[in-house]
Amino acid sequence: MQKMHRWVLAAILISGTLCAQEVSQPLARDIDLTDHEEARRLEPVAGPVDCGVRPVARALLAALSELPAKKEGKLLSGQFMGWYPCVSLATANEVFMQTGNWVAVAGFDYYETHVNMPATQPARYKPPRWQAVNAFIKEYWYAGGVVTLSCHMTNPWNGGLAWDKTGRIEDLLDSSTPAYARYREQLDEIARGLADLQDAGVPVLFRPFHEMQGGWFWWGAQPFAYRHIWRNLFSYFTEAKGLHNLIWVWSPNVSSRAMDYYPGNAYVDMTGLDIYANTLDTAAPVYAELMKTGKPFAVTEFGPPGNGFDNTSPRNYDYGTFARQIQKHLPDAVFFLAWRDAWGLHRNLNAKMLLDDPLVLNRGELDVSGRLRDIGK
Repeated sequence: MQKMHRWVLAAILISGTLCAQEVSQPLARDIDLTDHEEARRLEPVAGPVDCGVRPVARALLAALSELPAKKEGKLLSGQFMGWYPCVSLATANEVFMQTGNWVAVAGFDYYETHVNMPATQPARYKPPRWQAVNAFIKEYWYAGGVVTLSCHMTNPWNGGLAWDKTGRIEDLLDSSTPAYARYREQLDEIARGLADLQDAGVPVLFRPFHEMQGGWFWWGAQPFAYRHIWRNLFSYFTEAKGLHNLIWVWSPNVSSRAMDYYPGNAYVDMTGLDIYANTLDTAAPVYAELMKTGKPFAVTEFGPPGNGFDNTSPRNYDYGTFARQIQKHLPDAVFFLAWRDAWGLHRNLNAKMLLDDPLVLNRGELDVSGRLRDIGK
């Protein structure tokens, strides 16, 4: 038989004749995943990767880029603020009550988790909840903080959460697929949230598609498709959606394969590592590879080991010397973000010692306005 290109044919032998019966679903298209930018991925790119970036985002990136050269006051403190529908600034307030300091970086997410959270509607195809989250983002920025945003996006094939791995990621590069349409619906709604922040003058350390090589998210474990999807997202948000308040942060977890997924210097402003360990020494070799990009680096998530499904029991981790550990093993890191609940600064030991460390900058101590004045000259 001739090769079938577009449709599945069911062969049925009727009265000695081979008949073909067309069925309703087309075969998935073969998507060319060749990376034609492979040789240019590490070519130096000066300044922000978005040539139209707003001055305030440019100033923030410049201020962060200058931190590694300092001897003290070079590492921003940070804490994740929680998931919808329980997101608030209560965690930041609790850290302040314990330490007398507000963390410099507040972390947020537009989506939901599956771990010990109240049920919300719709049960599937949950949308980004930017209307609930943006008020807290704006409040923290206006108070002198920095904000970072991740997006644990809903699975566009079946409407499950980010941890549902159903689907063929190449579908998101094929505009004829239902998954592509669902994916674009999410992107458009995320873009509305980011545009709302842009209108409010808020720059965002935007961290999509993180921990990509881990294999536990639907966007993971396929490096060449991942590179294309990141680049497409960058182009869609900066060009089609006119979003110019974003600093693009790429953050794998600790893995020797991290750089296989790197989209390229033309699409990334900062790199980071998500680290869940008692010490940072095992992250040092991967950090060294990321530093070859020439981009500013951050500890984009951190948590001591423990059961990720138990968000109540404290880990009894001693955060007191954490800045010194970073200085030793990841010396050019510009911020850290302690993760949620039991991993957080407020649920463990010696947060005050950490936030009082001369290496650490807290809220209001990063001079973004000065850099903004320099840009305006």
